[in-house]
Amino acid sequence: MHNSHQDRLHIGDMAEQTGVSTDTIRYYEQLGLLSAPARTKSGYRLYGETEVGRLLFIRRAKLLGISLEEIRGLLGLAEEGACSPLRHQVAELLCQKIAECKARLAELAAFKASLEECYQQVRQQQAEAACTCSAFSTTCSCLPVPLEEIVTPNTQISSRTLNERNNNEHQNYQR
Repeated sequence: MHNSHQDRLHIGDMAEQTGVSTDTIRYYEQLGLLSAPARTKSGYRLYGETEVGRLLFIRRAKLLGISLEEIRGLLGLAEEGACSPLRHQVAELLCQKIAECKARLAELAAFKASLEECYQQVRQQQAEAACTCSAFSTTCSCLPVPLEEIVTPNTQISSRTLNERNNNEHQNYQR
């Protein structure tokens, strides 16, 4: 086995070659995703082709949205050398990621619809007379979010109490 330092990379070179920061490389070593590298007599890390390939494997998996813990499992399968179980696990993880994306897209679509409705409400209210927003009254309609959406049944203060408190504060402020 050829063990020359000439065919090995220092951490900065590996970072440059893979597009991964030196801090991230050290972090992956701490997590055990990368093995502790060989070192020079002066303590510099030295990496070979295998480490570069492993780091690129991690980077490619991250681009697919695969978590570091999931990547740890994939690395274990890859080390065994059988592609079929690795590909099966990658397919399963990607299927999960697709389902997660669909759920997030549905949430975002619902949020977008809600924002569009609020936008229309605010646009329609622009010509209305001023409210008591300077006192942060609960009846202020400048923000189109009903108080009922943020006050839960467990909240100690009722809407009436909040309105009374805000009106009193507004009156005290004007004095």
